[in-house]
Amino acid sequence: MTLEQPTPAAMTRAQLRRELEAYLIQLGYSTVRARGDGDLLPEIVRVSPIRGRIAYGETVLHSDLCEPRCHERLLRFSQRRTRHRSTILFFIGVAEADLDGIGTLLQQLEIRSSVRGGHVHVVPIATPEEARRRIPRAGNAD
Repeated sequence: MTLEQPTPAAMTRAQLRRELEAYLIQLGYSTVRARGDGDLLPEIVRVSPIRGRIAYGETVLHSDLCEPRCHERLLRFSQRRTRHRSTILFFIGVAEADLDGIGTLLQQLEIRSSVRGGHVHVVPIATPEEARRRIPRAGNAD
């Protein structure tokens, strides 16, 4: 029996997801919400046990920026509301190198503008390759 190696994209997405979940836990969204049978579900659903507020999380790779399916997911989760019609915080984990791309995409999709989108937060995450580039090698004087 051979085990297949994960693709670089799958490894990057897993890293983004781990870092985004850690970020949400730091913000107090420490309880994992049970997944329902409903329609399209976000990658991450967390709840603040103190305030009872819900937060959604999605990871976006560079290759996702041009995908209609990704655009649909971002639009859907940015527009969701609670039963009491308040907005749900929506966190998007993205590699630091893709910050400009996600910012442009959110404006094109009219998710974020000067008037709308205050509940949508982009969380820049250093991917393993970017983190390795920043660490100076031993013996180099930078």
